[in-house]
Amino acid sequence: MRTKLWKIARYILVVVSGVGSAVILFGLYKTLRPIDALGEASENCVRQDFSPVSNGSGLVATAHFTSCDYFIVHGDQTTYIYVNKVGTKEDRKSLVFRFSNFDHLDPPEITWSDKSSLHISVPAVGEVTEQVAAIDGVKIFYSIGKEDLPAGESEKENYLC
Repeated sequence: MRTKLWKIARYILVVVSGVGSAVILFGLYKTLRPIDALGEASENCVRQDFSPVSNGSGLVATAHFTSCDYFIVHGDQTTYIYVNKVGTKEDRKSLVFRFSNFDHLDPPEITWSDKSSLHISVPAVGEVTEQVAAIDGVKIFYSIGKEDLPAGESEKENYLC
């Protein structure tokens, strides 16, 4: 009888430990992951805007960089580039390029070759997490020197964990 009680107690301990570990890991994930896919500044993030680049025909490419720290962990550094009408707010629909920097801090070079062709060039990125080929009749061309991780690789790693 005593052996059976010990087995039940050990089973309960394993289950409680597993559930507790899952709760702690989920809490860490929610705390340490990027808070906002659009890079809005928060109490943990600093935002730096780059100069907007107009195509002279009512469209503008805007960009900003965020650096976020969580507790004692150096968090994420991400660059965001949008294409939208002059005077409108950046939003999820106007986001054309987002990449994790992984300490590659060279800003992107953004140029219009004509009113419907945008060129985005960056020497190195950590990982591309959003890349749009065209938006509102504008074709977007990318020149990315080095990628530390292929696009979507970190999502696969998080999924496999």
